[in-house]
Amino acid sequence: MKTATSTLQRQWFILYIRVKTTMSESKAIYLQKVKFNNISNVLYKIWENEAVSRIELVQLTGLTSGTITNLTHELITYGLIKESEAVSESVGRKRVNLRFDNSRYFIIALDISRTSIGAALSDLSGHIIEKVEYSTEGMGDPEEVLSLVEPFVHKLLKQVVLDNHSIIGIGVSIPGPMDLAAGKLQSPPNFGNWAHYPIRSVLEKKFGRRVIIEDDSRTSALAERWLGISKDGKKGKNIVFVSMGMGIGGGIIHNGHVLRGTNGLYGQIGQMSLMLDAPAAGISPNHGCWEDLASIPGILRRWGNEGDITVFMEEVGEKKPAAVKVWEDTLRMLEAALVTLYNVYDPDVIVLGGKLYPYIAPYIDAVTASVKARVHEFMVDRIRIEPSSYGNEQTLVGAAALVLGNLLDHPQWILEG
Repeated sequence: MKTATSTLQRQWFILYIRVKTTMSESKAIYLQKVKFNNISNVLYKIWENEAVSRIELVQLTGLTSGTITNLTHELITYGLIKESEAVSESVGRKRVNLRFDNSRYFIIALDISRTSIGAALSDLSGHIIEKVEYSTEGMGDPEEVLSLVEPFVHKLLKQVVLDNHSIIGIGVSIPGPMDLAAGKLQSPPNFGNWAHYPIRSVLEKKFGRRVIIEDDSRTSALAERWLGISKDGKKGKNIVFVSMGMGIGGGIIHNGHVLRGTNGLYGQIGQMSLMLDAPAAGISPNHGCWEDLASIPGILRRWGNEGDITVFMEEVGEKKPAAVKVWEDTLRMLEAALVTLYNVYDPDVIVLGGKLYPYIAPYIDAVTASVKARVHEFMVDRIRIEPSSYGNEQTLVGAAALVLGNLLDHPQWILEG
């Protein structure tokens, strides 16, 4: 009887120790999660305000002054932020501001399009330090395309280590749709053999770094969110980015975050139907949609003559009737689409970019006036239609912004190695 009692006591003691250990581990995990959430909050506030004092961080985050002191000290130690200029608050007293430190951590950005591939080294402010770009016309094999930039990326990785700096990750801007969870493309139209290609795992194996992929229109929107429009003092957090070129795509930023939808198709604005009885064009499966009619291939198909978009626009400039009619219809489609976007998404700003935009730019004032005439009267003074901040580098900067945004959400990338 005594032996049985002793055995039972030992079993209860072991169970007690296991429960206590599990509770301690759970508490440690919880506290670590709280800490990283607080760090993320601090980083967001510093980024949004560009330069902010510890006292202001207490007010902006709701954290205690002791917590702010400890967290900012850790971030300075790791080289993510730095103390900057001192600002006088009153006689004999100065306030030290905190801002991001762009001297230690860097990002590698890849921009893969239907006609080219680019790679760059960027700092945390989105400044492109070094880049290359290659044409991929006639190249359908993903491995062949990636091989163009592979030596350059390896060179960057080696140089960063020699300079005692660090790469946070590799951001990839590429045509979608895609399966983000699996790190694979789905079946992007007019994109060679890239359908179902496991781009993320391939790049991680090649370069040994964390890789983040995203649809090119969304990366363009993220470039505005983190580095462009939202940093111009107007603080736009609800952004619709419209990319117009070989296709028409969109990136939607709502309350500062990119939206993707159930199937990753949120923001496929080029699929808006504008002409229900349009013939099949082979550009989009959705015949008569905006992309089918008003992308560069759609414009050239409606024009029906020999030549590229440059030749077409030359004929528009020469006021040749066929080209003028196609271009006027293209601008009317743009106006109708922008009105729809304002009514559906109600953004702070719509940003226009892509290879077609430079041709649209001279007409944008007239387009904006037409949009204002077709929205609710109380909205008129709030309509903002602006060009992209980075022109031809929009998607490349967007790939860097993709990594930056993930860093702000997951600072443990650096703090835990």
